[in-house]
Amino acid sequence: MGCSFSGLNALYDSVNGGGDVWINENRFRIVRQLGEGGFAYVYLVKETPNDSAVAAGLSKKLKGSSHLSDDGTYAMKKVLIQNNEQLELVREEIRVSSLFNHPNLLPLLEHAIISVKPTQETSWNHEAYLLFPVHLDGTLLDNAKIMKAKKEFYSTSDVLQIFRQLCAGLKHMHSFDPPHAHNDVKPGNVLITHRKGQPPLAILMDFGSARPARKQIGSRSEALQLQEWA
Repeated sequence: MGCSFSGLNALYDSVNGGGDVWINENRFRIVRQLGEGGFAYVYLVKETPNDSAVAAGLSKKLKGSSHLSDDGTYAMKKVLIQNNEQLELVREEIRVSSLFNHPNLLPLLEHAIISVKPTQETSWNHEAYLLFPVHLDGTLLDNAKIMKAKKEFYSTSDVLQIFRQLCAGLKHMHSFDPPHAHNDVKPGNVLITHRKGQPPLAILMDFGSARPARKQIGSRSEALQLQEWA
């Protein structure tokens, strides 16, 4: 799945939020930053349609989808891209993320990649914007740290339910031809949503390292290349 290029992303105030971002025909207001890592930043954003034509954009695309936000809030990942290698990695992440449709895998709702001119203060030449449903209860790692501080624990039943959900999501990834491996399953990549009277909902995210799982190794050089990548 190819990335779309859009020239509409000129409006935002700063990397820490407070401005408007366009992802293709859809406009979002940055509410606050949720996290960052490397050259990637994650924001809480709110859809802000500016006319009737644009207002129907994301809603029309996601009509009938459980991923459509009731209040127009989403999570947006912004990636600063400095070279062609990083550009191809982001394109691959978008391609892989777009393959999956499962309740325990975080879906990619919309994306755009734009070209920008480097300045004296910046060194990147592209910016990628990836839009996802937002889960504000945090990751399994976040929850574990909070619970540890309070000397609380997940029940055995909840642990098994979280594990079962992650296995179901991975089974979906492995069912493709070729099967895909996530390659970075860890508590920090598992979103947790608490549900009253139900076990927590576990959703696996971050497909930046996901690749086809079957590797054909025909030489020592190829084996070393795979080892280096891993």
